[in-house]
Amino acid sequence: MPHITLNGHSLFYELTGQGQHTLLLFNGITMSTPGWTLMTPALESQYRLLRLDFLGQGQSDKPVAEKYTLTEQADLAAALLDALQLEKVYLVGLSYGGMVAQHFAHRHGQRLHKLLLAATLAWSDEVNNRISQSWIESNAIGGLDLRYSASVPWLFSSRFLAANAAMLDDMKLMAGMVDWDAVIRLINGVREHDARNWLQQIRLPCHILLGEEDRLTPLYQARLLQERISGATLELLPHAAHVLHIEAAEAFVRSIFRFCQP
Repeated sequence: MPHITLNGHSLFYELTGQGQHTLLLFNGITMSTPGWTLMTPALESQYRLLRLDFLGQGQSDKPVAEKYTLTEQADLAAALLDALQLEKVYLVGLSYGGMVAQHFAHRHGQRLHKLLLAATLAWSDEVNNRISQSWIESNAIGGLDLRYSASVPWLFSSRFLAANAAMLDDMKLMAGMVDWDAVIRLINGVREHDARNWLQQIRLPCHILLGEEDRLTPLYQARLLQERISGATLELLPHAAHVLHIEAAEAFVRSIFRFCQP
């Protein structure tokens, strides 16, 4: 699979599918491109599907720095579109990727047909800053075991946790393969996220998607996005929490199909 050097950094990306239009997916903070596996076959049937690992993720570079800023990630994604000669795309951003997507739409809105923001924040408030700090401190004290135990209740619904013990064990193994120092740099970039003063400058069709049991990126954040992005629509997925690409993959795909149409 291809790597490309952009602005001095090597980024990993995948471009698959045969659709007429290109759909660009932005990862959550500890994701990499394989994280979309449950959704990929359906999406590839309708779109050219572009996925990338941001700086600090997966097979992309992880330069030593205090933080990876959201604007830097957005500009690298725009540079990737330039390199691939993709003039305009549909963009879906999940969680961390939804924050990057807001910056992308603000800085490169002319590159987008439509914008779908899933399970994300308009700004990183004190609650979210303390949640992420608790994960950092849990890892420092108890490593993967404590960090995973501290994070899981924020990510999944009660119903999912009760019914999927084996899958959760598998996901813990995957969590252990993440470069945690790079994740801290990603978190430090999130701490600076505050789009409230410029969301109204995003002038393109926007749909906000949220699991109705999401505790990590709660409804008041989604409603602020809807209120400040002119014409934005809001959809709640029942019986789902934060990790929509796993817990509600089919419903997530249906929402993309309904919204990301010419």
